[in-house]
Amino acid sequence: MNHLAIVRILSILGIWLSGLFVFCAFLAGAIGETSEAIVFFVSATLCGPIGATILLLTDRPTKRTRAVDGLAVAVLFWAVTPLFCAIPFLPLVGESGYLGAYYESTSCLTTTGHSLIDVVATPLPTSILVWRALLHILGAIASITIAATVLSALNLGGPGIHRSRFFTIPQGSFFDSIPRVIRVSTSIIVAASMIIGGCLLATGSVPREALSGAVSAVTTGLVDPLSFDQQPSQGSLQVTLLSIGLLVGTLGLVVLDNVGEGKVSRAIIDPEFLALAGTLVAITLLAFMAGIPLLQAAGWSLSSVSTSGMALSDPARFDRLPLVLVLFPVLIGGSALSAAGGIKLARLVVLSKRVALEFSQLGYRGSVQSFTFRGKRQSEKTVMGVWVYLVGYIMASVAGILILSLSGLSFDDSILAAIGALSNSGHLIGSMLDPLSAYAQIGVILGMILGRLEVIALIPVLKPSFWRP
Repeated sequence: MNHLAIVRILSILGIWLSGLFVFCAFLAGAIGETSEAIVFFVSATLCGPIGATILLLTDRPTKRTRAVDGLAVAVLFWAVTPLFCAIPFLPLVGESGYLGAYYESTSCLTTTGHSLIDVVATPLPTSILVWRALLHILGAIASITIAATVLSALNLGGPGIHRSRFFTIPQGSFFDSIPRVIRVSTSIIVAASMIIGGCLLATGSVPREALSGAVSAVTTGLVDPLSFDQQPSQGSLQVTLLSIGLLVGTLGLVVLDNVGEGKVSRAIIDPEFLALAGTLVAITLLAFMAGIPLLQAAGWSLSSVSTSGMALSDPARFDRLPLVLVLFPVLIGGSALSAAGGIKLARLVVLSKRVALEFSQLGYRGSVQSFTFRGKRQSEKTVMGVWVYLVGYIMASVAGILILSLSGLSFDDSILAAIGALSNSGHLIGSMLDPLSAYAQIGVILGMILGRLEVIALIPVLKPSFWRP
């Protein structure tokens, strides 16, 4: 373990966070939110100097970094970053205290989006809404970058699933390959959010609604905690723009890269795109059969598969849907290199192809056949990696349900909270009837982080030997 490199990476992150705090502080001061401006400045003075001091007192590492160092940074990012990002939420969470603030920041960073704050009784200050949006963007960039680099190098999703042209295992330091992925994902997320937000403003949306809607769609989160329970105010045009944002957030880097390079035909025949289209059609039909009008069923299907849960129509219509149908799309999730949570479409495509191969071999047991994913032949190691992940996901879901049940939640609410946390779907948690106790908040926090680590990534870091030099 290259501890020096890990510490320096985290200190650089602290400096960047300080810059975001300062931005929000100036914004709060400019719009007259004096108390929020002070809190943001205090946060910046705590975060930035610590990071800068560590950089000044440590030398550049000479030891070559590896993928395990990247995994350590990923774990520490999801666990430590919310400690600092929680500070602006402290005045709003009331009796929940620092745990509630930590819950808020973790929910935003993982793009889960659920909030403990009663935003109906106490509307969020504008600077806090912007802070939530920035955390969603930061979390979406981190999710894509970690999936495309750390998880790809460790083959936690199976070879050929996370691998793309954005990442190849470098000859030198492992961290040398990461800035490229950060630049690409940042460009896509920020540009898409700005374009969709600008279009929403042009259609008559107020700035707060345009900001929260655009960022929520592209990051597949809930910047405004109420957006899962309130339909868009500007009608079908706003719904169309938000749907485009949800597609951008769900498709992932590989498909978007093909579109950006003008290879639209390749993007259309991409297995994840085809799987997404088929999944949306199937879930739409199921919702339609359950009594939801077809167009509204299509919007709900897209919002659910993206694991955002934004209400694209009257949310009251969907109260009639059975729990199994509500959970089904969020468990599937979006593309492997996207901000969406869930099991991910790529894994389901691989398993489907492997099952089809087994059926084709039933009458020819002696035959030797193989299957491909994005033109690359996949081995049994690929299938084994996917199966291990699925077993880990099921075990984590069951454990989460049991833990949350013991914390006092009803069985149905425990299911919603556990699956909502693991799939980073804040609308499921928001639809619970019971409030979250302190113990339940800890359980949901662990679930949200575990969902972004793709479950089995946590197993190696629990061993003391992982952290040794």
